[in-house]
Amino acid sequence: MKILLLALIVFMTVGVTLSASLLESFGVEKNYLLICLGAIAITGMVAFRGIALIIIIALLSLAINMPDDFFRQYYIDRDALMVLVILMVVFPIAYREFVGKK
Repeated sequence: MKILLLALIVFMTVGVTLSASLLESFGVEKNYLLICLGAIAITGMVAFRGIALIIIIALLSLAINMPDDFFRQYYIDRDALMVLVILMVVFPIAYREFVGKK
């Protein structure tokens, strides 16, 4: 039950945020099916990680949704935050696959 709740929270925060933002940045039309499929894929990669990593990714995904004035005020690039979140999701998987195997 705990894993199901955690996966639901990750799906609602990180998955939907990143899917919609990535589709927007690539210029693809926002389609609910694509957003849902992207959110499911991101949730599958994140849900079974440590709780600290999930909290950091959720906070960064919430920061991605801030208005443009916030980013201009602190000289932060929204695309850089998206790349940071994607690296936090993909890097542990890639590291385990390519370096961690013996």
